[in-house]
Amino acid sequence: MILTEKSLCVFIHFEKTGYIPRYVEMYVNELSIHFTEVIFVQNKREFHTNLPDFKKNVSLHFVANEGYDLGMFYKVFKTINHIDYKHIACINDSNILFKSLTSVISWSAKQKCDFWGLIDSYEKPWFSTHENTYHLQSHFVVFNEKAIALLPEFFEKINVDSIISEKDIKQLRRTVINEWEIGLTQYLILNGLKPASYVCSKSFSKEYSTGKAKNLTIRFFPQLIKSGYPLLKKKVIFGRTWKEKLRFQPSWESLLIKFGQNDWEISSMIEDLVRIGNGSVKKYNNSTLEWIRAAYQSMRGEKAA
Repeated sequence: MILTEKSLCVFIHFEKTGYIPRYVEMYVNELSIHFTEVIFVQNKREFHTNLPDFKKNVSLHFVANEGYDLGMFYKVFKTINHIDYKHIACINDSNILFKSLTSVISWSAKQKCDFWGLIDSYEKPWFSTHENTYHLQSHFVVFNEKAIALLPEFFEKINVDSIISEKDIKQLRRTVINEWEIGLTQYLILNGLKPASYVCSKSFSKEYSTGKAKNLTIRFFPQLIKSGYPLLKKKVIFGRTWKEKLRFQPSWESLLIKFGQNDWEISSMIEDLVRIGNGSVKKYNNSTLEWIRAAYQSMRGEKAA
């Protein structure tokens, strides 16, 4: 299913190495099915491999890495005529997409809202200046017409150019979280706009008795995936603390194999993910990679090559 009216997805990617990971390629390919245009914006760097062949509605945009997602999205936004679009999405590469977004897009078409996301949050960082910190998590947000119309005014209000010029990385991160992650949702709500979330964190927490979990996408990722959530937080693979790793949970590999899209090359995506990280992820030998392929084929009822 594609958004029936003219739509744009700005997909944000940061990578230190000179190639585009397989999971990013698959994410962009899926988004190109559901949005009439995709601008794939990423940091400038030298590439050591050929770029993937994306569909004709995908264009690549290279910018300096300034201001995290806010900076990259803002730089693209300044190049477009935003009033031409009925929907504009801001999506980043902090998650691995392992299944089709058709059910999500179908759900969104039934919502009477002005902007929506995949999951919301009530988490309040100690540095936040907002009394109400409810927000849609910024890794996947779609703005409809009324919200799109307010974006220029919002960017002016928070003085984006000043934010992205901040040199103190710690201060920059806090400001982006406060002004962009939390502030944008609150700004739109205060202007009378209505949000919607594919996963309601309060309902999910109540159903699964998660208590006051700070981030459901990290601590309760198995439950989210089993409930139909289509993403796996990249931090689950590369950035969990030793305490989080000690908790008894299904492996992320087994979850992707079991719940991944049937006709996607999930095994190749897993193989690529386990090679990423320069030591931050365990190294798999050939026998383990063969096990991944065999497990994937078994789940799909295929014969091993």
